[in-house]
Amino acid sequence: MVLSVTSNQDNPFLPGNASFAYYPDQLIAGPQQRVTHNIILMSGKYPRGTVLGRQTNVSLISAPGANNTGNGTLGSTSLGATAQTGAYSLVATSPTAFSVTSPEGVAEAPATVGAPYAGQVNFTITGGTTAFAVGDSFLLSNSQSVGNFVLCVKTATDGSQTPAAILADSADATVGPTKIGAFFTGEFNENAVFYDGSWTLQDISAALTTRNLHLKNAILGADPVPPS
Repeated sequence: MVLSVTSNQDNPFLPGNASFAYYPDQLIAGPQQRVTHNIILMSGKYPRGTVLGRQTNVSLISAPGANNTGNGTLGSTSLGATAQTGAYSLVATSPTAFSVTSPEGVAEAPATVGAPYAGQVNFTITGGTTAFAVGDSFLLSNSQSVGNFVLCVKTATDGSQTPAAILADSADATVGPTKIGAFFTGEFNENAVFYDGSWTLQDISAALTTRNLHLKNAILGADPVPPS
């Protein structure tokens, strides 16, 4: 057998040179001291400079079964006084009745299609043009999301409709919540921030100012003046 010999010697690297261009994103737009904290971003993939909101309400999320025969809906959802964290399973036992199972696997009182249900969670199952079949289902998830961050959408109702922070770095939470840094005070270039289309620049700038997050035109913006 013949072995190939590779000679590395003392310095295997060839001499050379290279140049790289650095293009700052110009997000920072003033000398005001910036305060950063680590946050939990719940979902989405966003660039540095994205405006986020903090969830302050516990949310209920409903989802129909992927193979449902009936096209009815689950609505009018709210938390009862003894709601548990996790997913409630609603499964059709007939075209007009559903079993209800708590996140702990305990059978609760059954639900009737068309009638308001009141218990650990509250909801109404409304029939559609195609009747439910046995085995059709819904999941009603009680998500303990208080204190977590999502994209700030003006029409949200979970508290995140109020701008609370600006992402300090790009973040990807598409496969699950992730920890990332965010700015809670500072001056930022209005042309380098990203925000949901439910906002106008004027409106989100005004909302951020109340949180000591100031958007400025990088060329013309004056430093904020402390209140007297």
